[in-house]
This record gives sequence, C-alpha cells and structure tokens, in this order.
Amino acid sequence: MEVAGITYKDTYFVKTPFAADISLHFHELVHVHQWSLLGAESFIKRYISEIQTYGYNGAPLEKMAYSLQDRFMDNCTPTDVLSYVQNHL
Repeated sequence: MEVAGITYKDTYFVKTPFAADISLHFHELVHVHQWSLLGAESFIKRYISEIQTYGYNGAPLEKMAYSLQDRFMDNCTPTDVLSYVQNHL
C-alpha cells in the first residue's frame, strides 16, 4: 500500500514530497498518541485487525486520525486532541 507517512511508537516518518504537508504531520501525531495510549503490542494488533476487517479507509484508528485532521484543517473549534483520542479508543 502506498502511503505518505507512517508511525512507529513515538516516531513518524513522511516521504520527502510530503514533508511540508502540515495536515499529514498532524495525522501522524494522532497516531503517536494512539500508540502511547494503547501500547505497542495492542496498537499493532488492533491496527492490523481493523485494516483486515474494515479496510484502510474504514479502520476506526484511521477514521479517528482523519476526522481530527479534517477538524484541524477546517479551523473548527479547538479540540483537545489528547482527550478526544483517549475517550474514543
């Protein structure tokens, strides 16, 4: 699967053509927080299971990251991202 970025624990990587894409950085930081709350083993198991069950676009962890990314880019009401992720895992 072709991706612009990927997260592993508290570190994320983006492909060079996407380095200036602030929305991508935000999206990956949501995943960093998901990793920190779930722990490595739980995150990996859940992520793989969700992708297999729902596909990439339907996977709840991805949907959460994209939803928050969209809020960030739309300049909506400020959101406590850390609490949001914790309350919606």
